[in-house]
Amino acid sequence: MSTTAAELPGFEAYVRSDGRVGVRNHLALVSTVALSNRTAELAAAAFDARRAVSTPPTLLVRGEFQRGLQATDAELLNRILTQLVLHPNIGAAVVLCHDRRAAQVWRRRVAGCGKAVEVLAVMDSQGVQRAVDLAVEALLRLEPELHRATRKTCALSSLTFALECGGSDASSALCANPAIGRFVDSVVAQGARVIVSETAEFIGGEAVVRSQSVSAEVADAIIARIGATEARMAGDGDHYRGVNPTAENIEAGLTTLTEKTMGAMCKIGTSRFEGCLAFGETPSKPGLYFMDTPFFSPCSITGMVAAGAQMTLFAMGVFNPSGNPLAPTIKVCGNPDTLQHWHDGIDVALADMIEGHIKLDTAAQRLQRVIMNVANGALTHTERWGEGQFIVPRMLPAF
Repeated sequence: MSTTAAELPGFEAYVRSDGRVGVRNHLALVSTVALSNRTAELAAAAFDARRAVSTPPTLLVRGEFQRGLQATDAELLNRILTQLVLHPNIGAAVVLCHDRRAAQVWRRRVAGCGKAVEVLAVMDSQGVQRAVDLAVEALLRLEPELHRATRKTCALSSLTFALECGGSDASSALCANPAIGRFVDSVVAQGARVIVSETAEFIGGEAVVRSQSVSAEVADAIIARIGATEARMAGDGDHYRGVNPTAENIEAGLTTLTEKTMGAMCKIGTSRFEGCLAFGETPSKPGLYFMDTPFFSPCSITGMVAAGAQMTLFAMGVFNPSGNPLAPTIKVCGNPDTLQHWHDGIDVALADMIEGHIKLDTAAQRLQRVIMNVANGALTHTERWGEGQFIVPRMLPAF
């Protein structure tokens, strides 16, 4: 990429009390358990109906989060939800619990966090409509906090980027992933944090991990996660190096998981892994990181966003509707057929690269321009369509 790390431009960000920066200033309504999801949905709709048409809608954070989880599962869910509430793209938040005890725990958890957060218990409300009304009133109280936040010029190195791919085909390896990889090299050199996940998609890429890690210890840690995932996947008798796990990849022409892996790994460029992260674990310093996650995109993106990623770079061949409402998802594609039929869902079109009209540097520069526009407030297609889910896995293996 002809633009060097020192030349990458700054952008206007929301600087939070903990020093992190947000590319969005969301007012969030967070449902901590599936029991409170419907109340949260009704409250968000009622609140948004009272606001100006041009005002961004309430960010609704909800999932099939279970009550009564034990040990590791409970600890993981609580940690991920807390990290989402404290995410730098959120300016203020209402946390909705089911019962009074959970609400008390949450009040202690967010006390002194440096962010305007209110915690409510549905069962304190004495009525369905009353529960909705109380949540709306809390949102109304917090909305002025958003207006107190101002944008300040920040370096691109202040961001954490999540890397994802889906609907992979030959164009993914030739266009979208290499363009992301070239940008990653530039932004890592400047001092940003970058996270790549989906452990199953590294099966067959162990040699690349070994050659692109800062130490043997880091490589060993990543390869151990890959090995554990492969063993778990082989529990049904299939050996996945020789097959592909998703129908759309097979239809797109990929023949083996290893073939898919080598294309997917292009998105890390030539950068070297600084560390191996558990699901949702925050990188300790700048650089490229591997995160151990399931290969389902909404789940893996949730882990990277919980770890602090403010933006997601999503490479695709065949269209994939995944994303995350909290961190803008920039979708990158070089497949001409996909771009023709799904142009209203893709942010960076690179068909001219696969057709031979532009080179990799030009593609990476095009991606960088879109990233800068989104960082400065431009909406992605994923945001416009309201795509994306929050999914936290269960029973992750302990290492």
